[in-house]
Parts: sequence; C-alpha cells; structure tokens
Amino acid sequence: MTPISAKDSTVAPAFDEVGLHYDRLTGMSPGYAAQLRSSARVLTGMLARRPAPGEEPLQIADLGCGSGASTSALLAALRETGSPFRVEGVDGSAGMLEAARAKEWPDSVSFTHAQAEDLPDAGTRYDAVFAAYLLRNVPDRDAFLHHVWRSLRPGGVLVVHDYGVAGRPLDVAAWTALSWGIIIPSAAIVTRKRPNLFTYLWRSVLEFDSDEQLQERLTRAGFTDVGLRPVPGWQSGMVRTLWGRRP
Repeated sequence: MTPISAKDSTVAPAFDEVGLHYDRLTGMSPGYAAQLRSSARVLTGMLARRPAPGEEPLQIADLGCGSGASTSALLAALRETGSPFRVEGVDGSAGMLEAARAKEWPDSVSFTHAQAEDLPDAGTRYDAVFAAYLLRNVPDRDAFLHHVWRSLRPGGVLVVHDYGVAGRPLDVAAWTALSWGIIIPSAAIVTRKRPNLFTYLWRSVLEFDSDEQLQERLTRAGFTDVGLRPVPGWQSGMVRTLWGRRP
C-alpha cells in the first residue's frame, strides 16, 4: 500500500478516487454540516464590508472546497447577511470537483480546479477565505498562509475549520477510536477501495499543529485578531474554528 503524504502531493489524487462517495461518507457523521455552517457564520460575522444590493459584491474563496459541503455552508451564511456575494470554490482534486459541480448552484458560485497554494498571486482580491479541512494537507503551511494573506484585501478574514487534538491525550484517544472504529471501516465498505486515504487522514490529524502552534502560524503570517474555538457538538474536542484578519 503506497503511503499518502501532503509533502509528496499525493493527497489530491487519492481524493479523486473517492470523490463520488464523499458526500455519503460525511453524511454519516452527525453534525458535520452544522459544524461547517457554524464556522461559516464566524466568517460572515467578521466581514469588514457589508455591501448593499447593487454595490460591488463580496468576493469569497472556499479553498479546498472538496465536494461542495463547505461551499454550501458559506452560501447559507452569506445569504443571511443580505449582501451580494460571489464564492469561488477551489480544489486540487478533479474527482471532488466533479461531485461539487454535479450539484445545483446559483450563478454567484463558481469552481476552479487548482491547488490552493498554487493560485496565481493576483494581489488583494478576496474579502474572506474559508479553508475547511485543508491546512493539514498543504505541503508548506507557512507559505500557504502567507499566500492567503497576500490574496486578502485589507481587513479581509481567513477562517480555518479543521481537526486538532495535539496535546490533549483524551482527544487523541477519542480520535483514534473514531477513526479505526467507524471512519476507516466505513470508508472501505462504501468506496470498495483500500482505506489508505483514510488511514492518512487519521495520521494527519495526530501530526497536525496544536491550538497554540496554529495560532502562532497565523500571527507569523501577518494576521491579527487571531482567535480559536472548538466547534459545537460532539466533536468539540476534535474540530476547531480558527480565524485571523489581514490588517
């Protein structure tokens, strides 16, 4: 079984193989969609601009949009603001984007096939960037965060939604039990493939930054107003919402 590694850029091809099954798998996780909506509302609550209808719309990037679950969460949260907006979903996996594009979306949503860290540096263009379950999977996290900082308008916001259990032994044990007791065997049954992607996901969470390390990364990248909170619900010890602002 070939190991999967973010540094070797083998994550996106692995997701290609399970893209059409991914919504079924995440649908088996109670609260998955609600947790994404909670983080998306953190993003909309921090927006520096509140354009009125007819004014320049908000420009939002959903980096690592996958099959579109995070895009749906953003769509719901942005509609609540009453402001016009455009959302660009970006993902490096063609299989995941195929699943996303198969859904119905308003004209304000578009999708781009690209590695998030390889997007052209077009200067300040986004009011906010959402990165759900992405940061663990980029080869150079610091370089990625600097790239995001440059792509934000002054006052723009980054919100990261991702797992994190480092430094908390009980949460490490709970994540391992969840992974090997439910996620990995369920993925093998649903996808009918070897579960090496999901064993990678289990391992990547264990190896990911602690809360303190993640906040320090954002600060080093130039973000201010950096904060972090656990998501609501039964995964509050495993999944967190992190945010920062470009001054």
